[in-house]
Amino acid sequence: MAEFIPDYLNIDYNTYVAKLQQELQQSDIFRDYDYEGSNISIILELMAYFGDINTYFINKIAKNVYMETADIYECVNRLARQVGYEPKGVRGSKGTLTVTVTGCTPGDILSVEPWKMLNSGRETLDGEAIKFATTAQQSVTCSGSSVTFGLPIRQGEVQNLTDYKGTDLIENELLLPTDYAYDDDLDDSLPSVQLTVNDVTIWNRIEDFYEDLITEGIDDVYMFVYDRYRRTKVLFNSTRNVPQPDDTIDLIVLESLGEDGNISADTADDTWDIEDTLFIYNQTTLSWVNNSLITLSLSGATVGGAAPETITEIKNNSQSALKAQFRNVTKNDYNSHLSSRSDVIRATAWGEQDIAPSGSIQNYNVVRISLIPQVWGNSTISTSASIITTDWGPSGTTIVPVAYSSAWEAELSEYLRDRKMISTYELFIVPVLVYFSFEFTLRIKRTYTFADVQADILNKLEYYFRPENQQFNSIMNFNDVLEYLLDTTIASDTDDFENINGIRNLNLRDINADRNIYEPNTIGNYPYYTTTDLDVQRDNNLRPIQIGLSEFPYLSKDTVQITQET
Repeated sequence: MAEFIPDYLNIDYNTYVAKLQQELQQSDIFRDYDYEGSNISIILELMAYFGDINTYFINKIAKNVYMETADIYECVNRLARQVGYEPKGVRGSKGTLTVTVTGCTPGDILSVEPWKMLNSGRETLDGEAIKFATTAQQSVTCSGSSVTFGLPIRQGEVQNLTDYKGTDLIENELLLPTDYAYDDDLDDSLPSVQLTVNDVTIWNRIEDFYEDLITEGIDDVYMFVYDRYRRTKVLFNSTRNVPQPDDTIDLIVLESLGEDGNISADTADDTWDIEDTLFIYNQTTLSWVNNSLITLSLSGATVGGAAPETITEIKNNSQSALKAQFRNVTKNDYNSHLSSRSDVIRATAWGEQDIAPSGSIQNYNVVRISLIPQVWGNSTISTSASIITTDWGPSGTTIVPVAYSSAWEAELSEYLRDRKMISTYELFIVPVLVYFSFEFTLRIKRTYTFADVQADILNKLEYYFRPENQQFNSIMNFNDVLEYLLDTTIASDTDDFENINGIRNLNLRDINADRNIYEPNTIGNYPYYTTTDLDVQRDNNLRPIQIGLSEFPYLSKDTVQITQET
């Protein structure tokens, strides 16, 4: 269905010209006037032109008054903030380095200083170095002649913005020169910004000026926002403390590469370089550790790097936040709250009423949660490999989620803590990926080549199964898949699938899944799923099927077969 667009003045250029002529023809002077090619027609057309432009802008303004129809970033950002949602700017990825320090004495206390630069040795496609920083202090005690520990890091180059004055504030706002790294989780141990007033007091960054109002001694607060003009600003509020005109304001920020700053685990060829000579301080000997005694390695991928939120993301996240009212009660509440993080694509939650309406009391008050991370790996959910084979021949390698990273699970639990219901607790369930593969037959139009049409079908099918476009516990209707592939109006953010127009006839001959899919128990008794499963190999395999609560649909692209009909 096409999106409804308000149309308050349905008058175009030609209608304006006709109406002006009708008005003039009602007068005695211009009643019998020949307008075609006359001088007065130029004036009429000019007036119609201005009227047409006026109609366009009135409709544009009306369209962008409401979140549902707004399509200008400035308006969407402003509307989201009116309902209490802060749109997010560019976010730097984060991970954990393994640090080994040799040559220390048992009992020595080593301190890694914040805001120190590290070069990963990797580059973006444009040849830009991918650098990381320590953003919080961490201490460790040597238990022998060496010590190994995990060091949290965040992607970005450290920038020191110094010597701002209170007089630089305009209506309690400080506009920064460019877009710096936002942070979508202010409760973790990796801040992306530090603000100091008068070189002494480090102020606290908060999400809302009305939080913690009753707590004594935390009025030195600020907000770090991404405004409607895509600029980074620091906000103060007169209900809390505001730097005085003579106060000095210093900031340490990260200039991040966003999604281009996500990197994989180290290989044998990767080496890290410490860019700061003074990196680790020995608090026992009161001396700096020589960098030659420090080795760094990354065992898991960094995650969470993302570009600023798009218009669609802001719309979805702001509306979900408004409905949730800062409490996670329903599946949609958990999905929207967790999916607003840059390291989570999709989330779901379910409870006792979903799996055992009359079952064991051990299921009471348990909120089960499954997630699809932005990047699979030891930093989020570790995986193993598996093989899927189809009846018609092709086979391909798939990934199988194994276990959550304990650090990531703890971080997510802390992230959810303030919004969870009283007397409930979360239990993280490893998601189950259900891989689907398809067998198609294709007949093309004469002006197209089979290879081009085949490639676009594969690309569009892959786009359909992108995690951003799928949900947990969804109903897989294969008629919907066919309709989606044949719809020539659908385009991705990078591809318009132009060669889909070359399909003359497309038939779905067979489907395959890498696991048996259990039928839901429609009676409502425990257990949720019956012991009889749906045999995906049987003939009646094109009817809609619903996957499980923790199951998520994926595409095995290597096992999709498209053959040409003659």
